[in-house]
Amino acid sequence: MNTIQIIARAIIKKSFQLSVWIIEQFHNITLCEQKVKKLQELPEGTLGKDIANCLEKHNLRLVPNYESHDLKHVLLGFNMTPVDEIRMQAFMLGNRNYSIPSFAIFIFGALLLPELWTIFYKDYKNGRHSTPIKTWTIEEYAHCQTSTLRQIVANYSVKQQTEFNIKSLVRLNEE
Repeated sequence: MNTIQIIARAIIKKSFQLSVWIIEQFHNITLCEQKVKKLQELPEGTLGKDIANCLEKHNLRLVPNYESHDLKHVLLGFNMTPVDEIRMQAFMLGNRNYSIPSFAIFIFGALLLPELWTIFYKDYKNGRHSTPIKTWTIEEYAHCQTSTLRQIVANYSVKQQTEFNIKSLVRLNEE
């Protein structure tokens, strides 16, 4: 990595740390800490337990109003690093999660890390071809097996819309 890439990654890391710190200052962290304790009680292999383990491993905690964000990190296999955060936002934009934070994080990262554009594009395409997950919540999916949920997300296919016209109607009558 050259000096510019090192500086860009340092800027991204500090920006993410600052944004999380600001969010935490305006919210009650106690509720999120209680939620993580409940997640830790779930069986191994469940999404909830995997989220709790991931947070503990990285010495992080749930951020109020962004709980489903950590679900997506664990579900999609993106590490809790600034670069993987940007990759996850590329995936989420492909997955049709159009929000100001998603666009802001992605654009910020893409501007500072042009050497990763091909990776970001692959993540975007993967999101485009995956089950939409923007509305998934910890409350809904914590008890589900992570491996099963990952299969559901990865094995999604867009259903082809059938065009009905006179020729297709005639063919249906002939069968």
